[in-house]
Amino acid sequence: MHKQKYSDRYKRENDDIIIEIGVKDSRQLFNVHDPAPFRERDLDLQFVNYLVSAIEEFPLRTKMKIRILTAEPNDLKEDNVLTIGEAIRTYFEYESKLAKSRLRNRHRTSRYFFLIGIITLFVCLTIAQFISAMTSVTVVTEIISVGFVITGWVALWHPIEALLYDWWPIREQRRYFDKISGLEVQVIGINAGLQLAQKENEDIKL
Repeated sequence: MHKQKYSDRYKRENDDIIIEIGVKDSRQLFNVHDPAPFRERDLDLQFVNYLVSAIEEFPLRTKMKIRILTAEPNDLKEDNVLTIGEAIRTYFEYESKLAKSRLRNRHRTSRYFFLIGIITLFVCLTIAQFISAMTSVTVVTEIISVGFVITGWVALWHPIEALLYDWWPIREQRRYFDKISGLEVQVIGINAGLQLAQKENEDIKL
């Protein structure tokens, strides 16, 4: 079922899935509000989000290519093609570094919270045992004692969750950023793209 869905939404050439993006010219791929020179601008956020969401639909091991379809002839010049490919590679390499930093900070914070949780649990259990040992057992003292026990374990729950699970989405995101930064980027004219599509349709009919 998944293969059928992917083949319907994305083109396939040999073993490669093709992620196509059509633009009037390559400037649409970049953030127009970025004051940096054109070659150094950040990528457009909508373009980035589309690219990431498309890549994330597939397992990391899937062979893929990025294909930019442009209506601007100047975009097909070798220098501009290299600029587009380099911009995509550089952007996602930087995003990968940011994700690595977030992952490192998350691990450090999780360990810190886990230590606090352990200390809180120890204190709460000690207080609960002290209450049980030093006073006659009544409904009130039992409720208080149990309350401290519950408080201690609740205080430890989130640190355990953060330590075991919260870092995983960041790790996966970084792996996809690394994948995108290493993908081949093709820049072709829209007419050439239409010719490729027609050829694919003819091959399917045959």
